[in-house]
Amino acid sequence: MVKHSEYMEAFFGVELNQKFEDTINELREVEENLKELSHEIAKLGETKEAEELSESVKECRAVAYENAQVIKDVRTFLDFYLKSDKTSTHIILERDAYMKIYQIFKWDGADVRDLRRWIVDLREICDKIGLNIRDLLNFKKLTSQPVPPELVKFPVYALDRQGYCLTGPAFDMVLHIDEVREQMDSNSNA
Repeated sequence: MVKHSEYMEAFFGVELNQKFEDTINELREVEENLKELSHEIAKLGETKEAEELSESVKECRAVAYENAQVIKDVRTFLDFYLKSDKTSTHIILERDAYMKIYQIFKWDGADVRDLRRWIVDLREICDKIGLNIRDLLNFKKLTSQPVPPELVKFPVYALDRQGYCLTGPAFDMVLHIDEVREQMDSNSNA
């Protein structure tokens, strides 16, 4: 029997918007490669004298160019209808945002730099769809080890197993716990 968490992992395992953009770019590359192949096959046909080889080359060239046109048509369709449809794009980005939030809250506490990278990704998605990242993140709900109460005031948002802390106004600074304590001491003595 499949667990609910496995369904969630499968659902949140792919960033749809990024996958869409990557697919469009891959189709563009394949299109250009096939057209280039078509031109190369044409050159081969010009250098050979055998009529049969020439016919084969022409057929290969036609097939390659037809495939390039099909790929171009698919790319144009996807690019036009999905990229220009603000509703579809917004829904995909919202889903990607929730995927990132899920990933953030399932962070294992091993390396705070992973957490920082995911938060940067979430911020980029939020900027595209007009969400405030501070409304979406509650660091007290992280599944990793809790931050000591005296460090929360710094503020420290998360702490990894090696003692590195996620801090900064944009959740984008990484400091060792000793550095945080030194700064807190220097601020209290000032």
